[in-house]
Amino acid sequence: MNVNLNAQKKKCPVCDKENELESKFCKFCGNDMVASNFQPFEISQTMMFRISCFSSCCIIFMVLIVYTSLVVLPTFMPPAGAALAAGLFIPLLGGASFIGLIYLLVVYRHAGSRRIFSISPKGIKIVVTKEPICEADWSKFDSIEVEKLAGRSNSTDYRFYFTKHGVVYREIRIKGSIDFSGLNCRAIVSQMQHYAEKMNKQFIGGKRRRNK
Repeated sequence: MNVNLNAQKKKCPVCDKENELESKFCKFCGNDMVASNFQPFEISQTMMFRISCFSSCCIIFMVLIVYTSLVVLPTFMPPAGAALAAGLFIPLLGGASFIGLIYLLVVYRHAGSRRIFSISPKGIKIVVTKEPICEADWSKFDSIEVEKLAGRSNSTDYRFYFTKHGVVYREIRIKGSIDFSGLNCRAIVSQMQHYAEKMNKQFIGGKRRRNK
């Protein structure tokens, strides 16, 4: 008889403790057992495609500058003028493109490293380069605060604070277009808000956090 009763119990997806089958809220952590019954969401990507496109554009631009200066201009200009134009275009525009290429390779030097964002009724996990793995269990915080920061190249960075009674439990910064693409960054914020509502947690988005 006891075996049958135990079989009728269900585990809370947040604290993993057993509750009665008909329970709507976990008696241990208070989680909404009905609302949290939904599918996990994950984003996994590298930035190799982005750096490949940017690098290819820089190389093509440098080749076009050299070709235009040495082949195209002499057909429209006197030899002296073509030589002068080539002497200006190649060092200035070609040099600028080369510097830009080096800059991109430095910025995206970890382009091959995988970035992962996963969210489920268990918690949130974020893996980015040069940062410790951020794992936050729903039972350990009561609010998510999002701070939008100005990033590089017109991108937007985000800093996420997972707080419990105003005290930061976990925090992590995601650099837009470097850690995740801009589209995926917006998807991350959207999914956090979506899950926070289902898990009965407060979501504070788009505001600069004030230290308490």
